[in-house]
Amino acid sequence: MEGKNDKDFIATLRDHGLQVTYQRLAIYQALYYTKDHPSAEVIYQQVKKRFPMISLGTVYKTLEKFYEVGLIQKVSPITEVARYDAKMGTHHHLVCLACQSIQDVECVIGEPQITVPDKHGFQVVRQQVVLQGYCPACKPPDSDPT
Repeated sequence: MEGKNDKDFIATLRDHGLQVTYQRLAIYQALYYTKDHPSAEVIYQQVKKRFPMISLGTVYKTLEKFYEVGLIQKVSPITEVARYDAKMGTHHHLVCLACQSIQDVECVIGEPQITVPDKHGFQVVRQQVVLQGYCPACKPPDSDPT
């Protein structure tokens, strides 16, 4: 991800209507600077190094708030634990059914457009494409086409 300084992160939080605290800033930076899609527990362990008094509950609440205001995405609905992504541009996710790794894959066709007929009365506020399968390390050996 492109380089950002503290002023950029502060502006991003304020642009999303959030009060800026050192803990929120640290949580967002920890998520922003990773290529992984970490769980709240992983983010907590990282942020706790800088802020030993932070609680896991604070990390969960902060991530939920970031998600509510559209600052981050939740990824991987097939795992028991929510995973998070600060990359908000159009992209999809590849999720390994064995090791639960998540990889970003760029979307070459733009934002997916799935329409729901009006008769359902359902208002779509977010959409995401998750492709499930096996990463190269977990792919069963007999699945190679020959």
